[in-house]
Amino acid sequence: MTLIRFYDHPLAGTAAKDFRADSLYDWVRTYYADRPIVGSIQFFRDTAAAGNEILHTGSPDERLAQLREENGPIYVVFQNPGDPATTVGAILINIAVAVALTVVSAILFPPPRQPGNVNRTQSSDNNKLADRENKVRYMERVEDIFGTVLSVPSLMMPTYNKYIKHRRVEFGYYCVGRGYYELNDIKDADTLVSGIDGASAAIYKPFTSPNSGDAPVTQIGDAIIDPILTVDRAVEIDGMTLKAWNQVQLPNSVQEYGFAANPGGDYISQGSPARPNFNSVIDIGDTITVSNSSFTRPARSYDQVNYDATTGLFSRTSGFGNITNYGLAVGDTIQVTGFAPTDFLNGTYTVDFVSLNSIGVAESISPSAPDAANGTVSRAVQTYSFDGTYEVAEVGDKQIRLTTSTFPAYLNNGGSAPTGRLQINGRSQFTDWVTLPQKDRTEVWVNVVANNGMYKFDGGYSVATVEFHLEWQQLDANFNPQGPIIQVWGSVSGSVTDERATTLEHVTGWTGPIRVRMRRLTDYDYGYEGTVMDEIKWTDLYAVTPVAKAHFGNKTTIHTVTYPTARATSARTRQLNCLASRLIPTFNGSVFSGAFDAEGRHVSGTIHKTSQIVDIIGAVMLDPKIGNRSVDDVDMAQIYGVQYQLNQTHWEMGQFNYTLDSDNLSLEDTISMIANAAFCVAYRQPTQIRLAPDLRQDRSVAMFTHRNKQPKSETITRTFANDGEYDGVEFLYTDPDSNQTETIILPTDGNYTRLKRFEIPGIRSFAQAWLRANREYKKLMGQRVRVETGVTLDGRALLPNKRIDVVDNTRFKSFDGDVVGWDGALTLRLSQPAEFTPGEDHSIVLMKRDGSLDSIPVTPGADAEHVVLQNLPSENPVTEYGSDQGIRTIFSFAPEGRRAAMAYLITDLDMKDKKYVKVTGINYSDAYYEADTQPIPAKETVIN
Repeated sequence: MTLIRFYDHPLAGTAAKDFRADSLYDWVRTYYADRPIVGSIQFFRDTAAAGNEILHTGSPDERLAQLREENGPIYVVFQNPGDPATTVGAILINIAVAVALTVVSAILFPPPRQPGNVNRTQSSDNNKLADRENKVRYMERVEDIFGTVLSVPSLMMPTYNKYIKHRRVEFGYYCVGRGYYELNDIKDADTLVSGIDGASAAIYKPFTSPNSGDAPVTQIGDAIIDPILTVDRAVEIDGMTLKAWNQVQLPNSVQEYGFAANPGGDYISQGSPARPNFNSVIDIGDTITVSNSSFTRPARSYDQVNYDATTGLFSRTSGFGNITNYGLAVGDTIQVTGFAPTDFLNGTYTVDFVSLNSIGVAESISPSAPDAANGTVSRAVQTYSFDGTYEVAEVGDKQIRLTTSTFPAYLNNGGSAPTGRLQINGRSQFTDWVTLPQKDRTEVWVNVVANNGMYKFDGGYSVATVEFHLEWQQLDANFNPQGPIIQVWGSVSGSVTDERATTLEHVTGWTGPIRVRMRRLTDYDYGYEGTVMDEIKWTDLYAVTPVAKAHFGNKTTIHTVTYPTARATSARTRQLNCLASRLIPTFNGSVFSGAFDAEGRHVSGTIHKTSQIVDIIGAVMLDPKIGNRSVDDVDMAQIYGVQYQLNQTHWEMGQFNYTLDSDNLSLEDTISMIANAAFCVAYRQPTQIRLAPDLRQDRSVAMFTHRNKQPKSETITRTFANDGEYDGVEFLYTDPDSNQTETIILPTDGNYTRLKRFEIPGIRSFAQAWLRANREYKKLMGQRVRVETGVTLDGRALLPNKRIDVVDNTRFKSFDGDVVGWDGALTLRLSQPAEFTPGEDHSIVLMKRDGSLDSIPVTPGADAEHVVLQNLPSENPVTEYGSDQGIRTIFSFAPEGRRAAMAYLITDLDMKDKKYVKVTGINYSDAYYEADTQPIPAKETVIN
């Protein structure tokens, strides 16, 4: 013990006060925890002499460290009046108060900012339950993987496709995560890349890349020649068919066409063969232009014509002939001759009526004219042109109907075979121009594909070849065309039904925006007697820019050449994945195995794959992008001891396997998440991060009676139903065997009505998930009592997840208080009577000066205020106030059968004010930890 002789101030005129404490540090943090700063203080070792003054030089951190090291037997303390802001001693007091309020009291980190179920809005697909895919993560945190996870790497550049020997090849560059990794089972979807013929994967460690000239740390398949490029795909190009000109336009020559008058819209029809058919090239609403057209009607003459004065019709007994047989038609001009003596009937007329054997004319004939006979009716040769532009109203097989009805009716009455030249307006051999706006573009790539093969077949396969034509033109800063149009030719050829394709790669000769278009040059062979398969499609257009960077910093990357499946091609998604294990320095209880520099480069020692939380917490704390703290800010030795406890219980309990991907995750959140996965709670004490494991405890670490509680602060809540009427647990985790989300449901017999769902980040093994699911289930079913009480500042030394004894002072009678007498042997005198229950064993729990407990069986003494110990106490009880030993010893007396009801598990600690600590806990039970020592069942018996 240390004696502290305290003087209020030299001029106060009061005697010194003596205090005893375990150390000067403990006294400072206790004495000044609830006192205002009234001035500066001076500390002297042994006596108040100038040469003995301590803690008056150095930085606040250095003085605080010195305060902790002081362990002399006597110290003298002067508290001086004055402005605390201007004195060295006041700074020290501020530090001491801060220590007392925020460190010694074991204020916890805030709970991790995620619910019981993992937030599924996470950016990284590593954390998704399903539908994982590689994607670009713009403006998002680079993944930090710790432990081992199924990694779905993010795209560092958009994938692009080429065709090599007519086979589609996809190039990709992916980021696994920040730092160094060991990668295994690199797959394209479910197939190992090593098992795909022609596929390649190159793994690059941090600060290297395909552009740096460094060899990959691992090469699967052949070396990949391409460097890393920025390849932007034009979304306008999505597999458009490049048709031959004779597949989109009618022949540019005079052909035989039929022209027919129709009141609802004139018709134009094709003869056979129709190459191409109207219905394959013309759409409703198109306009067509007719040129070089003509229609000739031969001369006609009919003799022995009679005139009927009653009807006013010219007729012939044998008929004039039907209009479909090139006869007369309404609108024809005829010459009537040969009538005598009724020669006034002779003359020129216009036909306005025609039937099989009669015609009527538009001109008036005298009604007094007599019947006449033996005249002649004749019509001269007639020609007609259909030239003009028309709109299409309807399209059929080899026939179109126009919106106009201007063709003469006599067209339907016979004549020579009509001819003409028809062209569809607005058609072009080229596609539309496509703009590539990239200002740093230097190359243009195009892919042209014949999906159904290239061949001609007439009983055997012969070669089909299609040439195509690519044009581009430079654009200025305002995207206006400038300079000449450059032409490039290519072709696709084959005599097979398999896909045929080619990639054109061209450097344009300048840097900047460009516009591109294409056309097919080879006509379709309509004259071939067999089957012609020569359809080609423009599937991809890329603007290509070189990447000047030699590497991309502290990232492990993968460069791949793969062959996309039909499913991936149709969905345009990628599923490259691998098992990624972070390589970090490991901690052996005293030192780390290796180190990184400030940029994350491995510079010394060795790094290893590990899932142990002691290694991961050390890496997180020292990482300049996450913790950026000194190793002094984390109690590695204490955490190493916790890791040992967890490993001794079950070697998978202290594991963490997860991808940190959110830029909103603080260091406290990160440490809490890691601790939570490993059955721990993180806290600070005094200024270092430590862990409190949730493991079985045979005895309590502290006891609280009415002597060291805040008066009237205690509430005890008892429930007879479980949490929210839940009676089962649904626990989700990612299984390393299936790399899928699996579910553990407890109880396994299905005897439940409502399940409470848990997803805890970082758990990636059946054993760890089984133990945690049982822990949550046992607590769900077993926690029936909740205590909340204010305790004296002794509570500042408490830790989360620790077992404590709390005497129930809400009841009318409890047996707790102080020891007021001791005979120096086995008999204690208590501050209040103790009642023994017949037939039960009893014990007394004594709180020692360091806060720990001493439990001793007892029997009745001479009267109700005396008990007899079965063995000597481990330290002498304090029976008087004002003693150098401190306050009187606190006790709790109870039958052994009721002793367990006093045990609680701390769930929360909070400083209510400067005098009391608020403690919250649930009833402690060894049943919570039953599964920890039992064999882990076979996974297939639990997970269906």
